[in-house]
Amino acid sequence: MTNRQLNFENLDKVECLNYTPLEKKYLKVQIVKTMLVYIIFMGFALLLLLAENFSYRLATTAGIECMFLIAMIVNLFLLPKAFAYKGFAIREHDITYRSGIIFPSVITIPFCKIQQVSVRQTPITRIFGLYAIDVVNGAQTLAVTSIPGLAEEKANEIKVLIMGSIRNENK
Repeated sequence: MTNRQLNFENLDKVECLNYTPLEKKYLKVQIVKTMLVYIIFMGFALLLLLAENFSYRLATTAGIECMFLIAMIVNLFLLPKAFAYKGFAIREHDITYRSGIIFPSVITIPFCKIQQVSVRQTPITRIFGLYAIDVVNGAQTLAVTSIPGLAEEKANEIKVLIMGSIRNENK
């Protein structure tokens, strides 16, 4: 076993990885989820109309509804840009997932630190036939990294690949 010093210029940079994009149907899932959340918020805001002791309830409700509508439009405008940035890369000893355009996040998990890998669906992703992989990282107090928007074959393929790599890393 050696303990040589590494030269930073020769290391593979996470920014230079070729990220595999998520399924295009996942953008539709995000749009549906976003619209559902805003519709629920707008429905709750309508409850202000029931407050009889509130003298400016109509104007306040209209203002809140307009704010939610503007926020929903902005959010729906940003979703395609955020979706285009999301992706994952699998290397020999780790898996990397990136997301976020306003607050970018790149998470790299070494296979030797993975404790559990599971494939799951939510009711909305089930409608679109998509799956997510949850990777439990034992190094960060059992932090779960989720890679959403995968076809069933791809999700199961990645799970098998990670499980095989975990076995190889632990030898």
